[in-house]
Amino acid sequence: MQFVPLCTFVDASYWSEVNRRKLNEWKLEETPQPLGASISIYDCVGSDSRLSLSNESFLGSSVLKGQMILLNTVETFAKLDRKAMMNAEADGIWDSIVSGRWMNQPTTINTFIFTVFADLKKFRYHYWNCVPVLALADLSLKEQPQEMVEDESRVLLSHLEQSQQSVFVYSKGITLPLTAILTLQHEDYEIVVADPSTTPAVAGALCRNVILAVLWTTKRTEMRLISLRGGQVSWRFRINVSVPVTIRPSNVVGLERNGKDEMKPSSVDLSKQFHPHKLMEQAVDLNVSLIKWRLVPQLETTKFSQLKCLLLGAGTLGCNVARSLIGWGVRTITFVDNGVVSYSNPVRQSLSEFDDAQNGRKKAEVAADALRRIFPSIDANAVEMTIPCQDTLSIRKYESSIDSCVSLLHSLISSHDVVFLLLDSREARWLPTLIASSIGKLCFSVALGFDQYVVIRHGVTEEGRVEKEEGMTTMRGLVNASQLSCYFCSDVTAPGNSMAERTLDQQCTVARPGLSRIASGLAVELLSSVLQHIDPFVPPLGVERVIIRERKRLDY
Repeated sequence: MQFVPLCTFVDASYWSEVNRRKLNEWKLEETPQPLGASISIYDCVGSDSRLSLSNESFLGSSVLKGQMILLNTVETFAKLDRKAMMNAEADGIWDSIVSGRWMNQPTTINTFIFTVFADLKKFRYHYWNCVPVLALADLSLKEQPQEMVEDESRVLLSHLEQSQQSVFVYSKGITLPLTAILTLQHEDYEIVVADPSTTPAVAGALCRNVILAVLWTTKRTEMRLISLRGGQVSWRFRINVSVPVTIRPSNVVGLERNGKDEMKPSSVDLSKQFHPHKLMEQAVDLNVSLIKWRLVPQLETTKFSQLKCLLLGAGTLGCNVARSLIGWGVRTITFVDNGVVSYSNPVRQSLSEFDDAQNGRKKAEVAADALRRIFPSIDANAVEMTIPCQDTLSIRKYESSIDSCVSLLHSLISSHDVVFLLLDSREARWLPTLIASSIGKLCFSVALGFDQYVVIRHGVTEEGRVEKEEGMTTMRGLVNASQLSCYFCSDVTAPGNSMAERTLDQQCTVARPGLSRIASGLAVELLSSVLQHIDPFVPPLGVERVIIRERKRLDY
């Protein structure tokens, strides 16, 4: 007797869910994961007999219960002993048959094992499905299959929809539970199986273990089967076996052939089918999520993706800070600058190009556009404005715009979570520092000299933040966040005009070209560490190591 094998159909939504769970939940685990599959009895003649997987397969409400084994390497996937796995699963099926559990839980005798290797970086997936079947060698048809009357088929389909039972008994126009076979005469009933087979007069693979279960339970050599189909004619079969089934069949089959009809795994490349923006988002999150697998399991990656960063200055430091932020998965960045890209900028400022200088484009606009080209899903914004500082306050031509600039700056700082001060002059940092401190925002300053740099995390002195630290003692080597200084705490006078009466080499930021990347990277890494604190506003500063390092340096 022949049967139509199942063909696994995997929807793209399934792989998308695998990506998410592998990165964020399973990580390096290779333990079997519960999985559900759906079948369709409404497919037309000539199509595949489908076992379908989608993102809903992880919800546990599907008709067919199975498991997925997701391997970490393609070598492990290739070497996996699937024959042994199928035999172990067949033992469970046989136990369900012998114990009689299958009559109350028919899903226990039709299962599957879906083995997978997922290359999350290239969006390539290798898979091989196994639907274990205990094969009876001498199974045969007593007579040719008969078409079922449409009215009877309609009654059975109605019962299937109402009961959601894929296997049941049909006796003299009445549907009954499977336990009825223990009391009914074998010629008085038929076993109904919701069958996804699309081949006329040939039953599907899901009927095989049901046939075995019935023959074992009734201890007979004959049974009658209905292959119930919704999209075509249903079929009646009279099946017999030469001798009663008394022992477990030794032959276990069910390993699926691929699309080339080879006994090999299937593979799919979805790099061109996923939306490019979604692919980019998953790829951006990949490296950050991988940190959680071994290195920092407690890393909270959502703190980066939900962060809103304000970058005051879109020059060399601003560009490099932005590149590091998106590397951590930050999705919202706003640039503030009033400058124009000059011909000397592109070689140092990683987000600008020659054309930007040639066209006299604004730095903030150029930086935001470049980020959107690099990562289309990012929310990158540009604000052109002159930040009020000591010298502009004294110039009449700025008087009309001072109030609006201060108001806009206050609004920008208020609407973001973190502020980076990346400006060319000391005085330009003064007002943002005051505003950030007054409303309790995280603020970081980065400044460059020729071969020196400064990276500062400003203290947060807003009343609500300080109250959280009440009762905290300043331990040896630790400084509470509220006691941290800002960029101007060591000044004895208000900042003046640092650009007046300066030669060209003093007006420009003359620094080692690699220094900005070092300082920018440290600033972002400092932020990444602070964010992992239970409250990012209050983590203390550890100074003991710095003191020890200075002492060692002095000893030399």
